Amino acid sequence: MIKRKALLFIFEGYSEFEISTAISMLRSTHDLHTVGFEKKAYKSEAGLTTLPDLIIDEVNIGEYDVLIIPGGDLKPIVENDTNQLMDMTKRFAEAGKITAAICSGVYVLAKAGILNDIPYTLTLTKEQREFLGCFQENYFCYLPTVSYQNIITAQGHAYVLFGIELNKMIRDVSPEALDFYSGKRNKMMEERYDKSNKSVKRTKADLA
Repeated sequence: MIKRKALLFIFEGYSEFEISTAISMLRSTHDLHTVGFEKKAYKSEAGLTTLPDLIIDEVNIGEYDVLIIPGGDLKPIVENDTNQLMDMTKRFAEAGKITAAICSGVYVLAKAGILNDIPYTLTLTKEQREFLGCFQENYFCYLPTVSYQNIITAQGHAYVLFGIELNKMIRDVSPEALDFYSGKRNKMMEERYDKSNKSVKRTKADLA
């Protein structure tokens, strides 16, 4: 089975935990490629060093189903605002591909004009949103995640739900996967634990 492809934008100071659930769940259906402004190593918010597979000019949008933009320090994005990132993001959205952003990464969607007249959420204060000057305030929703057609935005603290909701846009997510990624239970471990306990009980019974 040939996997589809997903694209993750990375930059200096990107928040890796915000996209951890999303990309872990995607691994069963998609190959993940990373893209950056330059072909150089970027350090994440927690210090993880990541070398992008591609730079923006090398991206063939037709090869990808999903674009994910994490939050983090917006300064590198603002300083590298040559419209390349915004143009790529807009083309993803206009092609009907899943375009997902979380926390401050939603700025990219707003700057690209994708959020005009549609509901969204993100982890920036009203003052920060007004300062950046690309958000329509009356469409802001203080909700964990907001999905509208092929666009999904999320608060940074809602990274698990963000990953789940993104993957629900791709396929049916099993109840077992929902429980696992929500931290409720691990069905595989429970089945093995039950089997192991039964084996131990049988062994003790045989010895009696």
